[in-house]
Amino acid sequence: MSTLRKRDVEEMMARYDHDPLGALSAALRVVLATPTANWAELLAAAGFTERRRRTLEALEPQALDELLTELNELRGLTTVP
Repeated sequence: MSTLRKRDVEEMMARYDHDPLGALSAALRVVLATPTANWAELLAAAGFTERRRRTLEALEPQALDELLTELNELRGLTTVP
């Protein structure tokens, strides 16, 4: 697992309001070292619980916000296999 650099986090935060899916996808690609993965592939690779993966697939705002917070604060994920 890779960690986000300060620049990655700044880009994610700047982009999130107008393109949450794009911002989170770009950050997950860095963390998971999968530069060409799409959203579904990123969610599968992240090792999220079934419930969390479903809420993220559904693009539920609260789930997206929670992922943003996790990536921002940890510069990575707590659930990577």
